[in-house]
Amino acid sequence: MAKLSSLFPHFLLSFLFFSLVLAIPNPDLKPLMDFKSAADKSNKLTSWNSTTHVCTWSGVTCFRNRISRLVLENLDLTGSFQPLASLTQLRVLSLKQNRLLDPVPDLSNLTALKLLFLSHNQFTGEFPASVTSLFRLYRLDLSFNNFTGGIPVTINRLTHLLTLRLEENRFSGPVSGLNLPNLQDFNISANRLSGEIPESLSSFPMAAFGSNTALCGAPLEKCKSIGSDPTKPGSDGALASPLMPGRNPTVIASSPSSLPASGNPNKTPNSQRRHNAGKISPLALIAIILGDVLVLALVSLLLYCYFWRNYVAKMRDGKGSKVLEGEKIVYSSSPYPAQPGFERGRMVFFEGVRRFELEDLLRASAEMLGKGGFGTAYKAVLDDGNVLAVKRLKDANVGGKREFEQQMEVLGRLRHPNLVSLKAYYFAREEKLLVYDYMPNGSLFWLLHGTFQMPFSFIYESVLSFSGIKLGNI
Repeated sequence: MAKLSSLFPHFLLSFLFFSLVLAIPNPDLKPLMDFKSAADKSNKLTSWNSTTHVCTWSGVTCFRNRISRLVLENLDLTGSFQPLASLTQLRVLSLKQNRLLDPVPDLSNLTALKLLFLSHNQFTGEFPASVTSLFRLYRLDLSFNNFTGGIPVTINRLTHLLTLRLEENRFSGPVSGLNLPNLQDFNISANRLSGEIPESLSSFPMAAFGSNTALCGAPLEKCKSIGSDPTKPGSDGALASPLMPGRNPTVIASSPSSLPASGNPNKTPNSQRRHNAGKISPLALIAIILGDVLVLALVSLLLYCYFWRNYVAKMRDGKGSKVLEGEKIVYSSSPYPAQPGFERGRMVFFEGVRRFELEDLLRASAEMLGKGGFGTAYKAVLDDGNVLAVKRLKDANVGGKREFEQQMEVLGRLRHPNLVSLKAYYFAREEKLLVYDYMPNGSLFWLLHGTFQMPFSFIYESVLSFSGIKLGNI
């Protein structure tokens, strides 16, 4: 309850803050409501009402409580969209496939606008002059309308422009002044344009210029000089021939939520080579170099992690100590040949469970864990997957067989959470083995000193010393 009481003021402050934000009138509310009342005759914008927050309306996206994206497509909207010119924080505006009329209003206040899609409407008048002041514009689509007049050369100010779609209008006049080097998606087909196509646009396919009978130059047919006559089409000294039969114009898709592809299969080989020749810019070259450096750094990091993990694993297995890497022993199934005087011992198990035979233990692959004052400790993995610790006594002074077995009986009965249990032992005159549970996490010695050379052997020697067996210096 005390914690809940301390959190209550925080919840209260948060609630008051959001309530205050919602209570502040949004400056974009009135322009939207004015546009709805003038253009939405079919009442399809049902979510647009004063009872809900403007940022929750359909087609509206906000950033910091201001409208940044407005997509109202195929909603049978009519009239003008003059009120929307007041949305000064707008970055994306798409009004495609409606029945909007009249010339495009002044959009010079939309200085943040990057994408403008007004295709498939009924706009009239000349090319909207205010559009040429939108220096952040990347995509401009005015296709399938009723625009007239010429395409102004002031459009060259839009240096960031990637898409220019003006097809299916009634634009007229020359296009020789157009120079937009960053264009990727371009189409001026089905207009009344004339004159020679500039070299900067010659890399686009024929379909981008189709149905303009007075246009000539690559990728269309070569212009024929007939002298200047301002009263005739092509008065800039060039005459175009009709398009070659069998060529169908290609319609390139345009969408406010996706970028068009820059490649086009209809480019001629010569124009493709010219287009590619100027494609590698210094910025692209720098990007390629940075990409190579990043890939090299990533590969180096992966290799470092791989080898470092192997190194750490080897250190944890004791391979970083004085024990030689790969030093393992593999017992044969008959390590003690039948020689005169040789005593064959036997495995003695505790806890009444006999889990393996002596031959199983002798066949198991084992890895040396450490050396002590009277023998060597090994990690043995049996064929069935069980892991044991085997202490191989070498220079231990254990007396006779009976004394050794008595001491093992004492060890076998010891039970303590902090004491390694003796599972079995083997006694013969030439070989003495003690079998313990394997302790995978090292020992207190390792935790204190950080070395794998001694601790595993120290664990099992400590048990023997505790039992009173004189096994030499540890």
